[in-house]
Amino acid sequence: MAQANGKGTHSTSGTQDEMQEILKQAEVDYDRSQQELYRPSTDVVLYSACFFARRALHHYLFYCYKKYDGPEADKSPHDLTIHEMAQYCAKHDQRVGKIDFESMHCSRSDVLEEDEVFFCNHVDKVSSCQSLAEQMREVVYG
Repeated sequence: MAQANGKGTHSTSGTQDEMQEILKQAEVDYDRSQQELYRPSTDVVLYSACFFARRALHHYLFYCYKKYDGPEADKSPHDLTIHEMAQYCAKHDQRVGKIDFESMHCSRSDVLEEDEVFFCNHVDKVSSCQSLAEQMREVVYG
């Protein structure tokens, strides 16, 4: 199995540098979401926690999508939804297939651009999305 640290990772659709950049962005977003959720619930900025959890999940999935040479892997990650990438990755990695993305309210319309305003407005819903990002993170680094 390919490793996310660049050792043994193979992708005909992305260079090692591109793949590492995707992971770097995923990690930054994951950490930002996690930091937000570690605050007392009354202090959590839900928009930030939601936005960064979803973006981290999106980047982890895009990494896997490129790793398995998805048919549109040369596109921008903004052109693919979480739902599209999860379906494709599940066909190539049974661990992704075991993740339940149905709990995610926005898997078909992702917020990756600044002008989008949809976000979950409850800590439990954002925590669920953060959990999905964490599960994909485990797939990537597992």
